[in-house]
Amino acid sequence: MKRSQIAIAVGVVVLAWVAVVPGLVGMRAEAELSKIDQATLNSSSLPVTAKLASFQRGWFSSTAKTEYAIAMGPQPIRLAVTHQINQFAIPFYRWAKITHTITLVDDKGVETPLPVKLDASSDKLFFGGFSTNIAAPEIDWKNEEGLHVVGKNLTLNFHGKSGETQKYELNLPSLSATTAATQLNFNLSNLNLSGTYKDEKSATDTWKQDGRIKLDSVEATRNGNAFLKLQNLVMDTDLKDHGNNFDLVYQTKIDKSLFGDANGVVADDIHFDFSYLNLNKDALLKIQAASKAFYEDMAKTQPAAGADAAAVAAAGDDSTDAKLAQQKAHMDLLMQNAGELVANSPGFRVDRLSLKTPNGDVAGTFEVNLDGKGLAPDALKGDNVMALLKERISGKGSLTLARDVFLNAFEQKNAAAPAQRQRKESQLKMYVDQGYIKDDGKQLSLESTFGPQGVAINGKRIM
Repeated sequence: MKRSQIAIAVGVVVLAWVAVVPGLVGMRAEAELSKIDQATLNSSSLPVTAKLASFQRGWFSSTAKTEYAIAMGPQPIRLAVTHQINQFAIPFYRWAKITHTITLVDDKGVETPLPVKLDASSDKLFFGGFSTNIAAPEIDWKNEEGLHVVGKNLTLNFHGKSGETQKYELNLPSLSATTAATQLNFNLSNLNLSGTYKDEKSATDTWKQDGRIKLDSVEATRNGNAFLKLQNLVMDTDLKDHGNNFDLVYQTKIDKSLFGDANGVVADDIHFDFSYLNLNKDALLKIQAASKAFYEDMAKTQPAAGADAAAVAAAGDDSTDAKLAQQKAHMDLLMQNAGELVANSPGFRVDRLSLKTPNGDVAGTFEVNLDGKGLAPDALKGDNVMALLKERISGKGSLTLARDVFLNAFEQKNAAAPAQRQRKESQLKMYVDQGYIKDDGKQLSLESTFGPQGVAINGKRIM
């Protein structure tokens, strides 16, 4: 083929790409946004409703608006998002670039900007999937009560494919919050959140989730005096899928800390690892759906903003009775779903608690379990919950600490210190003689168990 023919062929392909593809991208974008209400309701754990308010399609660009309502209180939070869709596709990179503008909507439908300016955009990638970026170069917000929040260079990215594993990462180099009335000041530096997740659609799917929180430091002061300091905090989260049930495992490490004023508790090398065990997928999805329905119905039955109180009261007892009956039906359904969760014997466990103090080390474990064997899903009723749980809850715990941690805890540096230590020595001897604490001269330790038969410490029953 001659060069001229090749050039013509390439030109035809380029012309077809420029002339035809943008229109197809626009039609695809409209079809996807038209499904946003159902997609939001299926995937969100919040009581969110969404709809496509408008779509103006052009050949090379389109404009759309979606509206959201989050029913979390007496008045739902309403947002409007305007999407500017650039439909000029870049081969082997993206089909479209969408810029998002988010505004608040009041009960009269008036839109106002967010208190923080956000730069938000999404790329529809060439081989499927998406990448969404949100940035707030400057955060500077005040309210009428004197709270002032300042931050810089917030960035957030989501990317992946719908229905598959997705990833996220948030970075916030600095954030401070101050209050005028109580002169409280809160500062954090270099916050990073990252992880992966998968949108679960049913209890039969494999659930995936993991995450990490990293924070260089956080400090809180009152009138210029620090009462909380944490340095180099890391928390890892992992979801372990076991078919019908799953575990959530958390591992936390803090290098240095201060709790309280200058004479407060100082601890280094803190480890706090804990787990939620045997959580049933189907029961949790049902609880999620019932909770959303409850919030949505509550939002529908709230009086409109500015409604006349006398007119609302004149609605009559029948209206009030109907609302109460509806709320009771929701609560009954939630209790039944909670019964299904309990029937699968969930548990909570502190896998590791350890820290180092100037007076020595502290370490402990704890575990609590619910025995759901043979429990009917509708067994939990409002009037028998506590009694039923008391019959089925059991657990155990252990604690070891250096002797000086107990004797020197909260010790005042004054002339009365020797007398305070002597009183603590006497208290410790009393607990040891009674069998509640073991003392080997260097460490104190105890083990406890609890259940329907009562509570015991070091094998000695106390309840």
